[in-house]
Amino acid sequence: MAYPLDPEQPLPSPLTPDAATRVRDERRELLPDWAEASRALVVRLGALSRWDPPETLLENPSHGLMHMGAVCAGDPAPFEMIGYQPFDLLLTAYCAEYMFSDVGGGWVLDEDPDSPTFARFLLGEYDADDPDATVDVHAAVTAFLNEPEGRDLEELLESLQEEMGAPVGVQDTSYP
Repeated sequence: MAYPLDPEQPLPSPLTPDAATRVRDERRELLPDWAEASRALVVRLGALSRWDPPETLLENPSHGLMHMGAVCAGDPAPFEMIGYQPFDLLLTAYCAEYMFSDVGGGWVLDEDPDSPTFARFLLGEYDADDPDATVDVHAAVTAFLNEPEGRDLEELLESLQEEMGAPVGVQDTSYP
């Protein structure tokens, strides 16, 4: 599947009104597939991190905070060699599903051709007072992965909570 949440995913140039309509319609059709793929990616992470059943991580993303935090803190390359690839996509899906579980919402498509995130999949539908509010989780993950080793996944998740206007604070729930 394409990566329609990635700013590197090319748009036609020039972006004429007809081209914008075509891209929007194509990506609108992909949205349900992407939402399903996001969930499947987190289940795959559950299998890689040996949850039994792997769906446990999807049902309770906070259970994986310690493990995912350890993977994120250092160089993810060794983990990519054992199946955690593409890591940025897996982490994007994990963070999104964590936010959906914690704050609510779901994947939405930016349909505004004048927006810098046009035709990308974003976190949305989480704020009843501002139904158009969105968060670009992939951009946040990309910036996070560009930080030096020692990255703190909890800080990334808390920044997403803050951006979504939710109470800030995460904790690993994998143990009593």
